[in-house]
Amino acid sequence: MKLKLLGSVAALALSLVGSAANAIPIEVAFNFVPTGTLTANTGDVTTATTITSGAPDVVTTILQNNIQLASGTTIAITTPTPVTLGSTFTKSFTTPLGSFLENLTVTLVTPGPSSRGITATGTISQTVGSGFDPTPVFYSAAYTQNGGPGAQINASFNNSTSPPNPVPGPIVGAGLPGLIFAAGGLLGLARRRRKLVV
Repeated sequence: MKLKLLGSVAALALSLVGSAANAIPIEVAFNFVPTGTLTANTGDVTTATTITSGAPDVVTTILQNNIQLASGTTIAITTPTPVTLGSTFTKSFTTPLGSFLENLTVTLVTPGPSSRGITATGTISQTVGSGFDPTPVFYSAAYTQNGGPGAQINASFNNSTSPPNPVPGPIVGAGLPGLIFAAGGLLGLARRRRKLVV
């Protein structure tokens, strides 16, 4: 009896491990654009806390794709979309392999004289269908309002499961002064060793 029970538990554990091992991460990167009107809640993208989505939003360029996303797919995004640090929102879309939902949090806001950029991070999950694991996702939006407050707002949106490339920082000690200092130190060390040998 114990042996049968143990065998059943082992078979169940193996089936759970096997099904988890079959799921794969979502790999997708694409751009999408609004086709409707965008409106900032303050009339000005530089001071806005929310901006409407400009629905319908449609996929334009696909850079990476293992979920059968197609150009022209409609993206549903929380509207109005929050554009302040720490705010949360969702995005969703459907492909032939199922429905996908992104839960995102704004992690960076980049204001400009007539623009506003936001970066958000979160998780993309398959909500209808199976076969894909929840995967980290990265989102960015660029809003411009060249005519000033009250003028037309333009936007473009990017989405990717690959992290954005970091901007390299300066290399400490680089440059001519660092090189001269290092060469002087090596020269001094070589003279000292010669004196010890003689």
